[in-house]
Amino acid sequence: MKLEISILQEFGQHLADGSRAAEFRMGRIDPYMSICPEVVLDFTGVRAANSSFINALVCGLVEHHGKRALNILVFKGCNPVVRVLVEAAVALGLQKANRLVKA
Repeated sequence: MKLEISILQEFGQHLADGSRAAEFRMGRIDPYMSICPEVVLDFTGVRAANSSFINALVCGLVEHHGKRALNILVFKGCNPVVRVLVEAAVALGLQKANRLVKA
């Protein structure tokens, strides 16, 4: 079973509310990370985002699920701005996950 989520349909063209993203991640994505071999976050049509939103959505997933998340998550339809934010959030999530493991 593959889970595919249209970020545009869920949040619109402008992604800015980090608390909404965190709530969505915990309720609609986290539960599927252990049962789906692939979770697609489709950013097609999203025009703008801020780091608060992307970090709450992506960094939280990577921090909570570690490197395993990178084998499950697929980021689709990212424009150049969203792509840079997603890449930064993945890197931050990995840093946080590594600190959790070492502690």
